[in-house]
Amino acid sequence: MDVGLTPEQLSLRDTVRDILRTECPPDAARHALTDPERWRTLWKTVVDLGWTDLARPDDTGDFGPVELVVVLEECGAAIAPIPLLSSIGLAAGVLRACGPVVDPVLAAIAGGVVATLAVQSPGYRLPGPAMTLLDGRLRGRAIAVPNLSRAELIVTLARSGDDVVAAVARCGDGVSIHGGESTDPAQPVADVEIDTEPLATAPLDSGGVESALTAPLVAAAADLVGVASAALHRSVEHAKSRRQFGTAIGAFQGIKHALADNYVSLERARSLTYAAAARLGDRETVPADAWTAAALAKAAAGDAAANCARTAVQVHGALAQTWEHDIHLYVRHAWQGAAMLGDSRALYHAVGCRFAGGAA
Repeated sequence: MDVGLTPEQLSLRDTVRDILRTECPPDAARHALTDPERWRTLWKTVVDLGWTDLARPDDTGDFGPVELVVVLEECGAAIAPIPLLSSIGLAAGVLRACGPVVDPVLAAIAGGVVATLAVQSPGYRLPGPAMTLLDGRLRGRAIAVPNLSRAELIVTLARSGDDVVAAVARCGDGVSIHGGESTDPAQPVADVEIDTEPLATAPLDSGGVESALTAPLVAAAADLVGVASAALHRSVEHAKSRRQFGTAIGAFQGIKHALADNYVSLERARSLTYAAAARLGDRETVPADAWTAAALAKAAAGDAAANCARTAVQVHGALAQTWEHDIHLYVRHAWQGAAMLGDSRALYHAVGCRFAGGAA
């Protein structure tokens, strides 16, 4: 399997990077910590540029999972305070594993309607069906729902008898939001209780719950790879310019070895993420294999982002302990993203159990 980027994909990456460099400096994430409406200006730009069109399958084959990963990685690197991941990566990712009945919802998300994914049940470390669908009514509670306060639509998984279906609820009557303190207020999370008639429901494809969650896992991994890459880049640049005892601190073993370890961790995560995206776009891939690739990518990306952000604090020293410095923005984003859809230990354990034939 060739997971190298084509010239068109490289051009897309460079275009997205240039736009974000202009429209979304780190100050955007900083301002979003205290201004809950700061994201709207950038979101309008993103929608106008057509990035949200990646929410639905492309009939021409020009844009698929790899292109989505390219865009989300760059948004992660820019720590863009917008609900792009939750809309086109998480919510639309589940809906793409359903039938044509949800096409109108996907079209709305592609048009800029903000959506999110609620699949984390209280007390569980891995995502799954968080709701029940009985007599046409959707009920249940989910925690740590990303960008819930900004969303118009909530996509979730619900048990309906012996089956699991995807369900879409509109924020409003019957939907109660219980706000909590987010690690990253620029990407707020909250808990939700739902007791309403769903806007749409659809059975999952033959891969079931795992197939539905494969695309969201890959999308979350892409975002974290971007965060890890940006944090490592800032660490390297600081290590080359900051001097102690007459030499750049990057020459000290304790720093250069840590940065080298971060680089290995980042490239492992990036390779796994793009390989998982390529599998996702390959119709011959068995759903179970696609989920395993996505879970490994998300676990590796979560570790890489957390480690790169932690090392960035250490490399920058006292500077990184201040509110005025940007490093804490990467730390916040990395910590919150690493826990989304399952932390690395839970994901590795799930993959290990499958490899061992179900043994704990």
